[in-house]
Amino acid sequence: MSDPQDNPQERTLATRVAHGAAWIMGAGLFARLIGAVNTIIIARLLVPEDIGIVATATIIMQLLQGFSDIGVSQAVVKFRDADRDDLNTLFTFSLIRGILIGALLFAAAPFAAEFYGDQRMFWAFAGVAVFPVLLGLLNPKFYEFERELKFSREFIVTIINRLIGVGVSLTIAIIFRTYWAIILGMLASALVQLVLSYVLRPHAPSLSFKSFRKLIGFSGWLGGVSFMAALNNKLDVPILGRIIGPGGAGVFFLGFQLSEMVAGQIAMPLTRAIFPGLSEMQGDAARMRQAFLRGVEALGAFAMPAAFGLAFVATDFTGVVLGEKWAAAAPVIALLAPVIGLQSLFFATQSYAVALGLTRLVFVRELVFFLVRMPVFIWAALAHGLRGAIIAVAVTGLFHVALNLALYARASRAMFWQPLLAARRSLGAVAAMAAWFIFVRPHFAAVEDLAPALRLIADIVLGVLVYAVALYGFWRAEGRPDGVERNIRETAETIKNRLAQS
Repeated sequence: MSDPQDNPQERTLATRVAHGAAWIMGAGLFARLIGAVNTIIIARLLVPEDIGIVATATIIMQLLQGFSDIGVSQAVVKFRDADRDDLNTLFTFSLIRGILIGALLFAAAPFAAEFYGDQRMFWAFAGVAVFPVLLGLLNPKFYEFERELKFSREFIVTIINRLIGVGVSLTIAIIFRTYWAIILGMLASALVQLVLSYVLRPHAPSLSFKSFRKLIGFSGWLGGVSFMAALNNKLDVPILGRIIGPGGAGVFFLGFQLSEMVAGQIAMPLTRAIFPGLSEMQGDAARMRQAFLRGVEALGAFAMPAAFGLAFVATDFTGVVLGEKWAAAAPVIALLAPVIGLQSLFFATQSYAVALGLTRLVFVRELVFFLVRMPVFIWAALAHGLRGAIIAVAVTGLFHVALNLALYARASRAMFWQPLLAARRSLGAVAAMAAWFIFVRPHFAAVEDLAPALRLIADIVLGVLVYAVALYGFWRAEGRPDGVERNIRETAETIKNRLAQS
């Protein structure tokens, strides 16, 4: 198997993927930072019941979106020869889907209010119903930027729509202290995204079904994948809202969102950039497999330790950042963040399989996961309340890791353990960090006696230091092989040289 450093074509593609990931990560970092500030302020201004109400309506919307997802962006990337008929057909599918979802949400509003015994649910559902209609009007031609690995335009759209959405949300929350702050912020962000998709990639779509047969095979299976993924990821909050009330559902929702936030901020940009790169390698299975494993190595080096680190500081994090009224979210983060960290290694597995045209296998993975996960979750929530639900999500999350390993083996026709081997040094360094926090850190009175905010900062710094030293040590022990550590070192030296020259 060739080394990408010895192959100019591979090196060029790797550079483009890296640049694409940098643009997405930059946009995502800014968006997550602004979003985190927004979440923290909203959480302090509103009460858990408000968060639970909006979360329930939003997740029902996301369920409906998942049930009917046709993968517009993935189709534009996958079909590199997509013409006007293809784009118009995708636009037509998307618009019809958005209108239907909006109509269903509005029709469900009175039933939601009656089911949950809270009239605020009616208005939450009615407000959220506008969101999928706006998204259904998005310009499909805009996704050609993603196919071409030109993510700078997405950077612009993400920054602008997030700033305006957060501005609207915070203004309303500060003045009126109402859950409408979250809903109107979402709608403002979607409207800006819609307008910019046409401004940055001018296109006048029309209604058409000319490419129906060409697209339905790909989009059909991808829709099935999104349907099952929505069932797996979005049913938890509505179920908990019924079993333990909107307050407990709000605690679970916020804790889960924060658990995903750290790993997702790092993992999702890289995953987004990997898909068009893998798609460009269609026909060369060996190159695709190697590129995927290098992606796993990068995800293991950055996303996984961030998630584990958050778990170890969960108590101080919730107390300092969210306030004492959200103390119940700390156990959610402590249990779920490590599992999400392990899952982050495999965020690109679906992209890998889809690029190979194996969308059916991804659907089977999600179907099996749902059939196992949902009965366990419902039983645990009914029998043990919020804590039971958290444990069920954590345990079944590990099962999902096993399913991803099986999917990789089927897609690559290689041994299932190869992704774990690719991330071996990161796994070892995370274990060293865990040992520090579990066995050594409790005996450091100088840190333990600090005020919560200072203790949080100290723990973050020490955790990063322990992880970095361990990762470097494992890399040295293996003879400094080509990998993410060398890339980090070369990047640091480049930055150092540029600073010295300035």
